[in-house]
Amino acid sequence: MTKIKQILIRIIQFFFISLFFGVLTILVVPYLNNSCKNNSNIKKFDVIIVLGSPATNDCKPGSIMKGRVAKGIELLKLGIGKKILFTGSSVMNNCEEAEVMAAYTISNGISKNHILKETRAENTFQNAYYAIAQMKELNFSSAAIVTSEPHIKRSCAVFAKFDIVYSMFPANNPANISKLQLFMWNFGERMILTHHIIFGYPETSNI
Repeated sequence: MTKIKQILIRIIQFFFISLFFGVLTILVVPYLNNSCKNNSNIKKFDVIIVLGSPATNDCKPGSIMKGRVAKGIELLKLGIGKKILFTGSSVMNNCEEAEVMAAYTISNGISKNHILKETRAENTFQNAYYAIAQMKELNFSSAAIVTSEPHIKRSCAVFAKFDIVYSMFPANNPANISKLQLFMWNFGERMILTHHIIFGYPETSNI
């Protein structure tokens, strides 16, 4: 019985030590990594790229999506970019994120002539890959990237993998988000970023 107890104690100790170092890694690695590089001091960009967020099941913009679109519209009205490019496929349901964002933007008085859409991306890396591919087709070389504040650092690290001039612009967080939800969101973003820093990003040939 004593041996079993010792084994259980060691398993519990190992679990908590592993948990401690795992959490420490997630908290520290993203801050030590220098892969996020806002590489532009310019004030105007060829395009404003708004990263997707899941729509509701009835294809309406959710609170996170609304915040991102609102920031994109704000930048467009300020003359920061000539066009808005919405990127995002249907990931969580049958509603294509880029289409929902575009429709919501038009409903807020923005002409469809200012809007571009990319509907293939299913994650942040693909957001960057496909949006930048569309930029190249249009001979655009600079972008203002819009996403939610907790998502900024990871998105910035992703866009740093590509040869464009860009700056990040954080959208406001939803007004109804709790402190616990915001903490979990930030922690989750650090987890994903830590994984990418340690294990790398997808090869573009696999997209």
